[in-house]
Amino acid sequence: MTDTHPDQPSGPDADPSPARLSAQLVVILDRPAHPGNIGAVARAMGNTGFTRLRLVAPRQFPHPDAEAYAVGCTAILEDAEIFADLPSALADLHLVVATSNRPRGQRQVVVTPDELGIRLREALVPPDIRVGLLFGTERTGLLSEDVERANLVCHIPTRGEQGSLNLAQAVLIVLYAAMQALQRERGMAHDPFREDLPATAAAMEHLFAHMEETLTTIGFLKDGQKRHMMGSIKAMFQRAGLDRREVSILRGILHEVIAWRERP
Repeated sequence: MTDTHPDQPSGPDADPSPARLSAQLVVILDRPAHPGNIGAVARAMGNTGFTRLRLVAPRQFPHPDAEAYAVGCTAILEDAEIFADLPSALADLHLVVATSNRPRGQRQVVVTPDELGIRLREALVPPDIRVGLLFGTERTGLLSEDVERANLVCHIPTRGEQGSLNLAQAVLIVLYAAMQALQRERGMAHDPFREDLPATAAAMEHLFAHMEETLTTIGFLKDGQKRHMMGSIKAMFQRAGLDRREVSILRGILHEVIAWRERP
């Protein structure tokens, strides 16, 4: 289904209300297996004031169980956007947060839900910014290559031997922290070096593909280490939070590297 989100207000007079901020945030469920969990997620979104839901290759949707578990939040299900694959679902987002119950071994910065809420207060100040909260399938969570698409990783700390949460529980915890943070008074932080909107996930995917091709061509990436090395490179640039202009500069550099190499 085509992305049909309403146009966001822009300019200095844009409404900075919690409703506007909530509309900038998108919940993405990657390959959800159980329709009841989709409905429960919709209810958690309704409880916290968020309305934009994206489903990536859901096993069963629409489904009566989804409507039953939504309990009064079926409008969120009716407006849900369906995508065939994860890159398509993330393509127009400027900041992607992956949730994971494995905080160790991640190359990205790992934050708790409360820490994420603080970051969202500043990230969502520009009215054109779109942020995605990405949750994996119920049994296995997110794949490593899917986590690599994110700028941040959110980990929900637990105690005891049971570390994994039900999908809807995890969504509710993260959205509750976001709701609390967005309802507080926000500082209007200004970064004088930030000249443009953050790069979208699609722009970052194109940059990484261009980078991998260039680094392979000049012999920096070897077959045996390519996967691990590109994972580290992706994490490094995701942490940097590049804007569109910076991505354009980097791709120009990559073009010149190859052009210089091919000169006699």
